[in-house]
Amino acid sequence: MTNCFLNSITSHHFLPTILRPTRITDTTASLIDNIFTNACSKIIDSSIIVSDISDHLPVLAWVDLTPLPLYSKTDNSTRRINDQLIEHLGIVLSQIDWSRVSAACEAGDPNLAYALFYDLLKNAYDQVFPVVQTSQRKSNAPKQPWMTRGLLKSCRKKAKLHLKYIKNPNSESKEKFTKYRNKFRQIRIKAEQMYYATEFSKYNHNLKKTWCIIRSLLKADASSTYIDCITVNGAKISNASQMAEKFNAYFTSIGQSLAENIPTSKVSYRNFLKPPPPNSFVIQSTSPEEIINLGRTIKPTHSSGPDDIDPCIANPNLRHLAVPLAMIVNSSFDTGIVPIALKMAKVIPIFKQGNKEEVANYRPISILPYCSKILEKVMYERLYSYATKMNILYPQQHGFQSGHSTSMALLGMQDRVSHAIDANEFSLGIFFDLAKAFDTVDHTILLKKLENYGIRDTPLRWFYSYLDQRQQQVVCNGLFSKLRFVHHGVPQGSNLGPLLFLLYINDLPNSSSVRHFILFADDTNVFYSHKSLDNLMDLVNSELATVADWFRANRLSLNLSKTNFIIFRSHRKSIPNQNFNISIDNKPILQVKSTKFLGVYVDEHLTWKQHITQISNKIAKNVGILSRISYLLPRNIISNLYYSLIQPYLIYCNIVWASNYQTRLMRLHILQKRAVRIIAGVPYNSHTSQIFQDLRVLKIDQINKSQICEFMFRFANNLLPPAFKDYFPCVSDVHDHYTRARDDYRTGFARTNSRLFSIKCTGPTAWNSVSLNIRKLPNLYLFKKSLRESLLDS
Repeated sequence: MTNCFLNSITSHHFLPTILRPTRITDTTASLIDNIFTNACSKIIDSSIIVSDISDHLPVLAWVDLTPLPLYSKTDNSTRRINDQLIEHLGIVLSQIDWSRVSAACEAGDPNLAYALFYDLLKNAYDQVFPVVQTSQRKSNAPKQPWMTRGLLKSCRKKAKLHLKYIKNPNSESKEKFTKYRNKFRQIRIKAEQMYYATEFSKYNHNLKKTWCIIRSLLKADASSTYIDCITVNGAKISNASQMAEKFNAYFTSIGQSLAENIPTSKVSYRNFLKPPPPNSFVIQSTSPEEIINLGRTIKPTHSSGPDDIDPCIANPNLRHLAVPLAMIVNSSFDTGIVPIALKMAKVIPIFKQGNKEEVANYRPISILPYCSKILEKVMYERLYSYATKMNILYPQQHGFQSGHSTSMALLGMQDRVSHAIDANEFSLGIFFDLAKAFDTVDHTILLKKLENYGIRDTPLRWFYSYLDQRQQQVVCNGLFSKLRFVHHGVPQGSNLGPLLFLLYINDLPNSSSVRHFILFADDTNVFYSHKSLDNLMDLVNSELATVADWFRANRLSLNLSKTNFIIFRSHRKSIPNQNFNISIDNKPILQVKSTKFLGVYVDEHLTWKQHITQISNKIAKNVGILSRISYLLPRNIISNLYYSLIQPYLIYCNIVWASNYQTRLMRLHILQKRAVRIIAGVPYNSHTSQIFQDLRVLKIDQINKSQICEFMFRFANNLLPPAFKDYFPCVSDVHDHYTRARDDYRTGFARTNSRLFSIKCTGPTAWNSVSLNIRKLPNLYLFKKSLRESLLDS
């Protein structure tokens, strides 16, 4: 009977509501089979006589067999979307004549070419996915997401039996009510279990969706992008349209407002630039094949820009658009003109932290037209390739670059500070916070810097066109503001904006050769070292004057309330009990004992105690959540939740802070053991060694070794950024004797444990302990896979 039931589902266009749009897996089919069999046996064995089994079998009624269309919401309207319609769009696009677009491109008018292209695309889009206005009727949907019509019907039946028992309390009515109530509860729990198992499987790799499901399961309030009200000049505004206008006015004027408050610089930004290279940047033409390949790298999202084109619909049909798009992109590159329609952005205000009524506590995220993303990706590939080939970018800049990461910035900081501690020196680190860095980039200065880096003539005109006459509108609670021009900044959420910002801030380290800068986009940090604390203070204050000159010359504002400094030292090296005066522009900088840098808490002794405490508290909370919902979910789903709720905290920059004493990591060890016991469903005091192996879960110390060895593999195969080029000498570099260990890396000298835990000491030790067969594997994927298996089986 179950097979017939499943066959009837899969043989038609109907699918269970909870399973669409994913297919029915073997696990899900098995789960349906078990629930179906158990439910049937329980109801058939009962004394309840039914005329229609679907009336009293909630599990069958719960699997709703009505067709479920998907909708793309735009304001108060929807578009009906499904796989068949997306395929149909491809057929319609394949029949379009793009000759007028081609003629406009040949005439050197990319604005007209894109207008014609968009008109044809939008007509086909609206034809296949017509807009349907939605009514604002009150929803009668049940409060619980897993509750369906069948369960509600059975619930009413249970209520009627209870009412009969209350009116006529005898043994017969009580027995009927009790039996039905108990059977209904069992099947309801089964239905709830299946619903959440399917939902968690569907969003296995989407942490945001996973948390939404968990909040609904725990009956917690889910976070929302809805904005209740904002305060402007002391007046509260709750009207969505007015809030959108205020947000847009603030976002488009913040650059100018901050620039007006910056004192005039005595030096020019040109003083910090190196001589221009002799070579010039040349834009190579693109091809339809490249357009298709770059389209695959676009993150799948239903967020459409001002063009109202859903990327999840356009991407599958990009092969039908690649030819005209390639012509438009090439015409843009040849003429140095970016189509005006591709310079419009829809901006979403995203709350950061603090008071939700303050406009300044929101970050503007730009959603660009779909074709703008393609155009920017093509240019990004060419500009980044040129910057890499010409070694333009600062080596210690680890933001927004392939092969770089936050852990590399932290490793550079740890190496610098631990080296000073090991040399019995004081090390002072200043952690700058830039105010609205992306929004305050000066377009004139940026274009001059691009010219200095070799971007001249037509390519420079293209970037001028890209930055000029940009417009944006803010959407707040579904309502849009008017369009406003943007005269400062680079768009956040774009592909090209972050790279342009890296080039804008690239010459900051040129302000002095004494300091050591470590950058991650706008996270700017500088380190100084000296044996004498007094001399160090004098050096820092004098050198900060040139830093202030650079910020003034480049029209960037420092947020001094969030800028701070730490004096790093060993435990045995004491400092006088006094407040040290470190200032910039005669404004003092706050001294702290620890600060948050790239999501990791750094303390003055490099013990990482505060960071371990912070993530331990978060993991403990998530272990509690895992325990509370484990009864509803099968083992494989709980295991997936472990990798969503707990594993990210254990692996993020583990290479830096987990090279530590085992006693400091003990709480994390204990929490990890609790989590795997919950997954395995064993008592709280069970031994876990075998459980870790059975679940194929790495312990925290194994994660640390895995990340260190991966770093060493990248080093051995020249896959690391230039900043790590000479980190590890081989034994053969020290002497010429032929020994078995001549190809091993030499462990760095360490006088203190701070240095002993740095990558220059832990790296060679971990690498040399790995089997030679694994170390000699040809690529990183095979290396990571083999190393993981080796660690799990050790």
